[in-house]
Amino acid sequence: MKKSFKILVPLDGSANATRGLNKALELAKLSDAEITGFYVFDLPIAAGIKLTQKMKDESQKRAVKAIGPAMKKVQSAGSKFQYHTGGGHIGSEIVKYAQKGKFDMIVIGARGLGGVKEAFLGSTSNYVMHKTKIPVLIIK
Repeated sequence: MKKSFKILVPLDGSANATRGLNKALELAKLSDAEITGFYVFDLPIAAGIKLTQKMKDESQKRAVKAIGPAMKKVQSAGSKFQYHTGGGHIGSEIVKYAQKGKFDMIVIGARGLGGVKEAFLGSTSNYVMHKTKIPVLIIK
């Protein structure tokens, strides 16, 4: 039995992530690939900060907002979709999950919800491109 081509698409609810998803969907139609949407909860870095229930609830709402429309779009196009969530540093979580899940490709929209943080720390797509051994397609 032939192994299905697996595409990982980081989702954050931004227009840039949607562009990445749209390109992944084009590729999936050509190759009968399976798309996995991946949402990362950006957790506080400082040690000792406890996540409150309110913080968890807000994060869950953002994840549903990012994943729900993506799932509908992919499924209505007739492609296979699943999703996963993680928590921590966004770039490193994407790299770890892509490796662990044995994905064939990562399709990521450039310039997600990074804003001011991105200017100081570098973009998530740049981080992923340099830290993974998996092919990365960055969509602008």
